[in-house]
Amino acid sequence: MNSHRLLVVDDDAPTRQLIRRVLAKQRYEVLEASNGQEAIHQVLAFRPDLVLMDVMMPVLDGFSACAQIRLEDGDESLPIIMLTGADDLDSIESAFNAGATDFITKPIHWTLLTERVRYALRTGQLNREVRRSRLREASVRRIAGLGYWEWQLDTNAFSWTDELGLITGLPQETVSTLPRLLERVHEEDRRRLLVALERARDMGLRLDHECRLRVDEREFVIRLVGERGTQSEELQQVYGAFQDVTETRRTQAMVDYLALHDELTGLGNRRLFMRQVAESLALRPRSSSSVLLVGVLDISRFARLNDTLGQSGADRLLAMISKRLTDPLNLHTGGLGRIGGDEFAFFFVADDDDEVPQRYHALFESLTAPFKCDGQDVFVSFSGGYSVFPRDGQDAETLLAKAQAAQRLARKQGRDYLAAETDEQTTRRRLLEIELERDLYAALANQEFFLLYQPQVAFAQRQVTGVEALIRWNHPRLGVLSPALFVGLLEETGLIHDVGTWVLREACRQAATWHRQGLDLRVGINLSPRQFLLDNLLEAIQEAVRDADVPSSLIELEITESLAMQDVTHTVHLLQRFRSAGFKIAVDDFGIGHSSLEYLLRFPIDVIKIDRAFVMEITSRVGDRAIVRAITVLAQALGLMVIAEGVETQRQSDFLEAIGVTEIQGYLIGKPMSASEIETMVHAHRQAARH
Repeated sequence: MNSHRLLVVDDDAPTRQLIRRVLAKQRYEVLEASNGQEAIHQVLAFRPDLVLMDVMMPVLDGFSACAQIRLEDGDESLPIIMLTGADDLDSIESAFNAGATDFITKPIHWTLLTERVRYALRTGQLNREVRRSRLREASVRRIAGLGYWEWQLDTNAFSWTDELGLITGLPQETVSTLPRLLERVHEEDRRRLLVALERARDMGLRLDHECRLRVDEREFVIRLVGERGTQSEELQQVYGAFQDVTETRRTQAMVDYLALHDELTGLGNRRLFMRQVAESLALRPRSSSSVLLVGVLDISRFARLNDTLGQSGADRLLAMISKRLTDPLNLHTGGLGRIGGDEFAFFFVADDDDEVPQRYHALFESLTAPFKCDGQDVFVSFSGGYSVFPRDGQDAETLLAKAQAAQRLARKQGRDYLAAETDEQTTRRRLLEIELERDLYAALANQEFFLLYQPQVAFAQRQVTGVEALIRWNHPRLGVLSPALFVGLLEETGLIHDVGTWVLREACRQAATWHRQGLDLRVGINLSPRQFLLDNLLEAIQEAVRDADVPSSLIELEITESLAMQDVTHTVHLLQRFRSAGFKIAVDDFGIGHSSLEYLLRFPIDVIKIDRAFVMEITSRVGDRAIVRAITVLAQALGLMVIAEGVETQRQSDFLEAIGVTEIQGYLIGKPMSASEIETMVHAHRQAARH
């Protein structure tokens, strides 16, 4: 069966039958109608591929039916062939006016009829394909915001397809010449567009250019693509396509912004920060004597803050930190970025090396005051590091890496911040660490470790009531070393277990000696993170106490706040066992870890030791004073003793006494000293008290 469906319309039934028979031989599917009105219904109902229609019919003639079909069907590519008389020229003219595609005269030439039908079907199919192609093109142009333009070189006239008006609302006459077009182009883009058009005109270069068109208060980004014609009259034309890329560029700008910025704070991320540093270095005059600082700040124990404040509270805190950092920075000569979850980076230009530490310190100082978060004061501590161009590196990556290395070293050493090491300093430090690690394995066997004791004085009695046991290493070549140089290595190598056991036993032995002398001094012993995780820690401590024959009430076990918060359930369970065995419990470095009050209330402790970081500048920093006062009030409410560490001046001591701190420890009272020196000090205090 032929796939084409034909409609034969004639009021004469024999004629319809003849036509049907002829067309059926060509395997067409044939429908019939006896008048124009039926023909209209058949066309709308069955969508034939061709209509063969007589002119003269009752009810509705062929001319009227043809016109009505064109009006209602809307398919201009449907072939309609009219049957007219051979000498009826007026009918032929009327048929074409009504929308007919072709005509066949009567009497019908049957061979001619089949050829005309075949030709009309092929033409109709082609017309449909052209129509569909045009509809698709129009749809694509509409969706893509695409149109065509032409520049007539001899008249300087521009013409545009209707899409320009649909996209921008600009009437064609407002951009009909080059000068009028340039008037609508953003002033920053005019020169570039004119140069691009002139190159296309004079040099035959392909045009591919974007510019901003201004329409009232709006702006459209239009892409022009085109080329100059190469033949005959086209030589006087530059023509091509234009496209509205406004939304695309806006989206790209947003994507670029998000790719280079931190969504939470709005600061640049690591990529943008590195780019800004590199650009600043590139723009720096070679003869300049100024220096460029690259610094980093890392929030101490940010995970703990996140747990305490919740995700939204921590996010607001980060935003407040970024805002406060912006204020002391001169962003005209520097920049600020958030390069990690809890890490900020910044850079600025300083006049010389001497100015660098002062400005860095000022920046650090700006962070000491509390942050108001959800109605409460939140104190945040940081560790930092910085490097300086050209002393520490020549490129952004090197400078940032050295600043981060300095920050990590500052955190390891318990410092606020450090400057970057020189390569020579780094080499010396690493060689020293290797040497110390090697020598540590023999130090315990060679009895190179010894303990010093730093006194703690109670304000109420004005007497030495306790001491903190502090380990020292008498290195055979380097002399006496501070624990800051080797305790980390003890932890890393696992030697902390054996050395920690030795410290426990030695401190208990000394406490027993003092007890027998009538000096009931409380001896504080620091427990390391690895020791704290030992299953038999309590048994080891009890064994040391039994062997020394010292009351457990004279032994104070000190853990850091960060250690206590690592596993709260384990901490509470272990501390309860310590308390049940008669030991006193102290939380060291309090205030650094930002533990929540809820957890603190769960810990069975006796003493809070305020970290020296808050005591050092208590007389000059409002934030530090607020922290110490808050901790003291909290401890008093919980019935805990408060010991302030790092007290070095009388003014610090006076303030601490005034707010209710129980005891103080620091160089104002005495440096870490030998057991005999402690005994001398205790006797001196007692002698002074009698008089």
